[in-house]
Amino acid sequence: LKPFLSRLGCSSRPRGPAAMAELLRLGAMDLALCGAYIALNAALNFANRWALGISDFGFPLVLTAAHMLLNPLLLAPVLLRGAYSATSHKEVLRDNWRGLLTIATLNGAQIAMNNSSLALVELSTNQVVRANMPVVVALFELCRRRAPPLAQMPVLAAIAVGVMMVVYQADASRAELFGVLLVVLSVSLQAGQMSFAGSLLSVKLDSLQMTFYVSPMSFLVLAGPVAYIEGSGFGGYAATRPGMVAMVLVGTCSLAVVYNVVLFQTIHRLDPIGSSVLGNVKVVVLLVMSSVLMGEMTHWTARHYVGCVLTFGGAAVYSLQKVRASRPAAAGDRKAKKGD
Repeated sequence: LKPFLSRLGCSSRPRGPAAMAELLRLGAMDLALCGAYIALNAALNFANRWALGISDFGFPLVLTAAHMLLNPLLLAPVLLRGAYSATSHKEVLRDNWRGLLTIATLNGAQIAMNNSSLALVELSTNQVVRANMPVVVALFELCRRRAPPLAQMPVLAAIAVGVMMVVYQADASRAELFGVLLVVLSVSLQAGQMSFAGSLLSVKLDSLQMTFYVSPMSFLVLAGPVAYIEGSGFGGYAATRPGMVAMVLVGTCSLAVVYNVVLFQTIHRLDPIGSSVLGNVKVVVLLVMSSVLMGEMTHWTARHYVGCVLTFGGAAVYSLQKVRASRPAAAGDRKAKKGD
């Protein structure tokens, strides 16, 4: 309740019915926002999995390129007015186009690989492998001679072991192994993007700005491979199933845009601990829903569930460690500002 109370400018005990009513209103807003975030994330993941792994659509590169093309168009009404001025857009693009192009290349490739994996592996497996992100980020930081603190090593090891326990299958088909490899490559590219983004850009961008600037560049990067690999097949499919194409492309793109807006608002309103807890709740909800709605995880044994606990438990502890480590730095910055 502390964030709400601080907004109201009151002590730990609200004074009067007006303050209590405002506190309840803010709490209800945050609760609704968290619910919308989880619901939209689940809807987007299930829509992509259904389109690429269950229906006969089967064009992951086309789907990725369509998202890259339509996202900035749907975000334009938000980004071209209000706090985002045309002058600031020009300055950002002029000073950071090289960094944005690098991030766009990594981003387009990692999303295309992740979407392609959904045609080969279950959504639950995809989510477990993606939870290995802290380990991959730590490896990138190690390559940059920024070794993670010693206290994080056991947690990172637990995450890595948990992922291996879930992914390993002695009787896995080549297609499933290739799907897991695609997810690993996607996670590696995203980790590299996260690790180097700060040094590539001279300005800090929020998630909406990043999507708006990077998506058109990602589309240009993907256009050639999409046309070469899936162009002819998609042309024939679109001619015979135009309704299906419109439903998949427009529907998933609209979900992605709304999800990005809600994600930005969630990060803006919640503190770091709340964001990390919500991220882990989201994954648990996805796993439960994938089992109930899509019949996944039916072949899982005790080893898989233990691996899940290690992976997501380790990810939760890692998030809390990162939050605690950032607090002294934030407190030092606040003291420095007061001294100035």
